[in-house]
Amino acid sequence: MSLRCAKADTAVVRVTGEDAAAFLQGQCSADLRGVALTDALWLNRKGRVLAHTVIAKEADGSFLLLCPHLGAAELIAILTANVIADDVVAVDESALWQKWIVWGVEPSAAGAKAYATRRYGVAAWDVLTPVGAVAPGEPATLAELDALRVAAGVPAVPADCGANEFPQECGLEAWVSYNKGCYLGQEVMARIQSMGSLRRILRQVSGAVSVGQELKSPEGKVLGTVRSAAGDVGLALVSVDVPEGAVLGEVRIGAPAQMAAR
Repeated sequence: MSLRCAKADTAVVRVTGEDAAAFLQGQCSADLRGVALTDALWLNRKGRVLAHTVIAKEADGSFLLLCPHLGAAELIAILTANVIADDVVAVDESALWQKWIVWGVEPSAAGAKAYATRRYGVAAWDVLTPVGAVAPGEPATLAELDALRVAAGVPAVPADCGANEFPQECGLEAWVSYNKGCYLGQEVMARIQSMGSLRRILRQVSGAVSVGQELKSPEGKVLGTVRSAAGDVGLALVSVDVPEGAVLGEVRIGAPAQMAAR
């Protein structure tokens, strides 16, 4: 596959301060100890998903957070909601960069920052280039890349997992640490891990699918809803009682969706 790229509306926020590392560690779902790049979820106290970010530790000790689905102001509000006496500062740096998603082969643009991601089921990177730099690949669209994601059965935030879902319902366990200690929503994550008490699961589906479509039993009971769709494949949040291979109307239920670890 050739190197392809699409412009993105990624929010770029830099977090600095003496307490930045400890504060982020105590707020997001990822274990930041000993890693330079990771994905993290930001949960509410009930364990529901508020945001997803890529977190990159910079050489100067600051943290660069990339969020593909929220504006910088909204992201900063989530990040700093629990700052009390902490020495933590979050600054919007989105205007300093051109933002891209690149896939196919690894980019090598001068002055660029490239962060590998598995969010699309293909080799891809979040890329920041200096303002005015040329495109880092052959121009394409995010819709083209999203179709690859759906076909690969990879969940997305917030399309498949948002403020009404637990990460585990949507195959996002790879972004949740169960042994890092306390963070916002951690008690709910631990309860789900120990009890396995999920009522829904995100599954691959095929057939005549569209976003928002209800999947019903022959008796008319709603058993699921399509969350993402691309052509004749999609991802649907369905009852755990619906087995793989079941057919609801014209839609066949497939394997669970899953996000791969870095």
